[in-house]
Amino acid sequence: MNTNNLPEALLKGIAKLERNGFRVVRIVPTEPEYGGGYVAFLSKRLRTGLRLAQVEIDDAGNVKTHH
Repeated sequence: MNTNNLPEALLKGIAKLERNGFRVVRIVPTEPEYGGGYVAFLSKRLRTGLRLAQVEIDDAGNVKTHH
């Protein structure tokens, strides 16, 4: 996916998690009926398995991060 089309707030949220060792797995657009925007899925390998996180942004520019 071309990162030039992604909102700046989403890229900042992804960069924050990448500094903590997470890697981007997938970035997908969300359906307009669910607020539009994008969701980025990230993962981090630990000794005991994987830790997952996601960054969501809607059309209004609200950013949510889930670990």
